[in-house]
Amino acid sequence: MEGYIDMHCHILPGVDDGAKDVEEMKKMLKIAYKEGIRCIIATPHHHPRRGKESPEVLRKKAVILREAAHEIDAHFRIYLGTEIYFGQDIPDKLQKKEVLTMNRRKFILVEFSPADRFDYIRQSLQQLQMKGYEVILAHVERYQCLTEDLELVEQLRDMGIFLQVNAGSICGDNGRKLKKTVKTLMDHDMIFCVGTDAHSSGSRAPHMKKAAEYVQKKYGQEYMRRIFFSNAKIMLKKKRKDELR
Repeated sequence: MEGYIDMHCHILPGVDDGAKDVEEMKKMLKIAYKEGIRCIIATPHHHPRRGKESPEVLRKKAVILREAAHEIDAHFRIYLGTEIYFGQDIPDKLQKKEVLTMNRRKFILVEFSPADRFDYIRQSLQQLQMKGYEVILAHVERYQCLTEDLELVEQLRDMGIFLQVNAGSICGDNGRKLKKTVKTLMDHDMIFCVGTDAHSSGSRAPHMKKAAEYVQKKYGQEYMRRIFFSNAKIMLKKKRKDELR
């Protein structure tokens, strides 16, 4: 597989605050392909306010997404996961398969409120780890407690938490402070993978090329491939068509 893997993208149509319909989904796919993305793990929200469709609905939407991707390129790969907003009911929902993991693997993508305290985030992540999950913390650069004390980020990394950042934050699209935070994380090799966290074909489109080129220039080809491709590839494996319905 060549190109980038976008492992955090709200591209499923009509299920959350991402792509509003199939037409918007198709526009996002075209942008993603032009950006060099050749694989997307669609991660609709499981969130009290932003959407929490059932796995059955999400799988049906993923079929639509996959068919549209294959119209662009037969090798354009689509997988399914979830961006999970943590709550005390989440471990039980995961065990009951009421919330999807990343490509049916043990990896889960988890988010919190930007204002949550570090102790709450750490304890919640540990709770999920104790259930046997490999936990990816979504857009690590957004949490105030972590940006104010990067040693706390190192604590999470040392716990075995995988850290994801948004491509836009690498380029400064989300402000200088977040760009500086992400640069420090890259300087200390603490980032596991990059996602677009795209929600539309407009201001939050699936742009990745600019960030990848910046990382390659500053940190080298091998490091860029690791966080834009190789690490995320661990979550991917071949699936039978009947498993995708």
